[in-house]
Amino acid sequence: MADRLMARRPVSALRLVEYVKKLVAGARGNVVSISLKRAKRELGLSSRAEAAALKAALDALASLGLLEAVPSRRKPRYLLKRGSLLWTMLEAGREEQAAELAAAAAMRHRLRRL
Repeated sequence: MADRLMARRPVSALRLVEYVKKLVAGARGNVVSISLKRAKRELGLSSRAEAAALKAALDALASLGLLEAVPSRRKPRYLLKRGSLLWTMLEAGREEQAAELAAAAAMRHRLRRL
């Protein structure tokens, strides 16, 4: 069952969670800002499809309330606050759970758009 879930998870979900964990580990304050452009560069995403999957995963996490979306057409950003569920999960080392949550939320977000 877990192998089937791993096969269906978008490639960028686990990489996204690892990137956010790196940001959380290096945080000096109570808020981490995730910009779409910087995340694409750090994750090495080059195709538009990968970038769209990344944006869908971030939007899905925002729709669950795990990230706060800062509305902007020019520079989409997302805020992660200390003490939130996602921050706590990443500090506790539960990246797999966070990746599963991101993948499931992104899939639900895509289905809702159809």
